[in-house]
Amino acid sequence: MPEEDDQTVVEYATVTAALALLASSLSGALGSALPASDVEAAALVGSIARSHHLSGARARAAYRHAPYRKPALRYLYAVGFVGSASDPAACRAARVLGPDPKAAAADALRRSPQSLAAVRGAHVTLAQAAAAIGRGTVAGCA
Repeated sequence: MPEEDDQTVVEYATVTAALALLASSLSGALGSALPASDVEAAALVGSIARSHHLSGARARAAYRHAPYRKPALRYLYAVGFVGSASDPAACRAARVLGPDPKAAAADALRRSPQSLAAVRGAHVTLAQAAAAIGRGTVAGCA
């Protein structure tokens, strides 16, 4: 059982970094909404990345290559990417100890009313948002 607890802590810590980025972006210029256009989302992703000492170009490339069509889901993917790429040590630990962080993302979103409201306002389900953040988190660790 302690091994499962360690795994959950590492997954949650990695995803929490991504959700902290999401929460800070929601309290900024966007108010409480996810970006609705590719231009707005890519600009915001670049800004968030630079504030976390990650190349804005690298984050925008992650946004462009996100496996989603909706800008809101692409943005959540990129936020997951930036959150994990900006903390390589936590990523390495998560890759060793934890599987896909989708469940941790869903749990963390449920605990953040502001983020959950933004997700719902973008007409994205909790499952879709958690999957996007989880996939971006995994991609950022690569």
